[in-house]
Amino acid sequence: MELVGAWSRRLAERLTPHEIDFAAEVGAAYAEGGERRRRLFDPGDGGETGGFAPGAGIGELPVILDALRAVAGHLHTFLADGMIGNTLAVYALIQARRGTETSSPERAAVRGPSSPGPSSPGPSSPGRTDFGRTDPGQGRLLDQAIDLLTERLVAYGISRERAEQQTYRLLETVFAPGNTLEEIEALLTALLATPPAAPLPEPRLGGRSRSWMLPPWLWFYLIACLPVGVPGLIGDWIRQATDYWGLMTDSPVGVARTAGIVLGVASITQLFPVLVLLGAMASLLLPASRGRRVERRHDLRVSDNPVIEEIAAFVRRQDPSIAIRFSESTRMLARVYPVGWRKARIAVFLPLTVLWRADRGAAEAVLLHEIAHRRQRDQHVVGLASPFTWLVRVWGPIFVLAGLLPITLYATFEGAAGRLLIGQLLVLAVAVPRMLLMPVMALWLAELSADRLAVRERGADALIRALDRERALPRGRLRRAGGLLTHPPIGLRRKVAEGRFHGLTGLAVAWPATLVVRLVLVSAVALPAFMLIGEDAGAAIAHVFQSIADGLAFDRLILAGSTVLLVVWPWIVRTRHDDQRNAQFIPYALAAVLPLALYSASFLGNVPTG
Repeated sequence: MELVGAWSRRLAERLTPHEIDFAAEVGAAYAEGGERRRRLFDPGDGGETGGFAPGAGIGELPVILDALRAVAGHLHTFLADGMIGNTLAVYALIQARRGTETSSPERAAVRGPSSPGPSSPGPSSPGRTDFGRTDPGQGRLLDQAIDLLTERLVAYGISRERAEQQTYRLLETVFAPGNTLEEIEALLTALLATPPAAPLPEPRLGGRSRSWMLPPWLWFYLIACLPVGVPGLIGDWIRQATDYWGLMTDSPVGVARTAGIVLGVASITQLFPVLVLLGAMASLLLPASRGRRVERRHDLRVSDNPVIEEIAAFVRRQDPSIAIRFSESTRMLARVYPVGWRKARIAVFLPLTVLWRADRGAAEAVLLHEIAHRRQRDQHVVGLASPFTWLVRVWGPIFVLAGLLPITLYATFEGAAGRLLIGQLLVLAVAVPRMLLMPVMALWLAELSADRLAVRERGADALIRALDRERALPRGRLRRAGGLLTHPPIGLRRKVAEGRFHGLTGLAVAWPATLVVRLVLVSAVALPAFMLIGEDAGAAIAHVFQSIADGLAFDRLILAGSTVLLVVWPWIVRTRHDDQRNAQFIPYALAAVLPLALYSASFLGNVPTG
């Protein structure tokens, strides 16, 4: 502890002179760990929760010590292989890296009187050429330490410009020519003997407010439909199958029996929504297995390419729990996927690395979109290798081939039962859009919600440019059509990013409107279907109203839950600032009117008549 305390005072002299009076005590407390270290990072009641920025009460020295502890292993390895002869050589290499970093316009502000430029004389001049050519492994190790130091300082709230400046000052102080290699190794060994560096504070994406996030309709759909939807779907299918079985067994051999067989086989496809929901459950239960399968399938791996390291550093600043894996595939830009209950990775593909250099803002918008999915916990349901999204995509084609096509062909060529089968065909034809509307809208809103973070952080133009790149990727028509079941059309996403469709109000109303469209589909098809099977107009209309009442009663949990979620969502995300309280609350309050009205109407069918 004394050694760390002494070094803390030396670091404070160069990096934080205003903290020098108690630098030794701070270093000793940090080295001891436990409660003493924890108190160093406690901002107190006056600081923002989770905020470790200078001014929050803790100063910079504890943060610098924590960053140095985080890279102590890198630096120890850097010194341990025996390729570095003396501290002057290390100092020259650090100066070479500093000159390279600060030579770009973006980092020019970092250069100061003590940081010579590329052409400036000084100890960096001889070292830059020798190390750049003879020791690329050493340079790579040092670069990793520099990046990690900088990103940790940024994560603690220090501005990027100052973080870069302090990173080089820290390394220059540790490896100053006056320090021997033995002294430096003693410091690193002492730090490695202390508890590990503290976990980085969890970022609050989108600033203090999280109003970019829409209600979690995807999770709501799964939670609301699993306990009610699956038993209901299975019960409906059993009743239908019983009727069709009676048609097959009680009818004489011929048209009626054949019609029963065709309808019975077609009805099996109506169980597919159960598979969709079970697929979502499978995705939730085995995140680690899914992650390994994703990485094998796409040949995803760790990369030390500078572009990937820059992308990883950007992602770490937003969410330290996300790691990056790279593939040379050109099929997409980036996708998130789970590797555990609380961990996720983003698969970065070759087109994004090109975009990173060509249009940094657009590339960051893509990454922010994927980070938003992680913040919404969507990666457990969507993303790469998701059984849920795969089943949503294939359900339509399977239903058409196994359900609608046989009925259509039979109704066309067997006139005796054509009228009955056409009525049944109408009912089955609307089953796919009616069942798909809710999961598809839930998926669309999850994507649009993720887009909102990218727009908030990088602007609508950056997201639109990224969407244009996504549209340009090679993809067949069938694949694009299937993609519409899980991602909104790019044209729609562009318009939403630009603030059309009445902004937040339009997005808030989208889910309740889906519930209304489902009812419209049922009523529009049910009337001709009932008339085709022999009912007169009056009986058919009464039957339609009864079907609507039964459907509303069946959906009561979804309707009530939608109403409650819309009403409480502004409080959940804490968007009601004093200056815009009504502006954030009103869109959700207006949207809640629709499901509330439908919920109230669901009881009208139970009112006795006459």
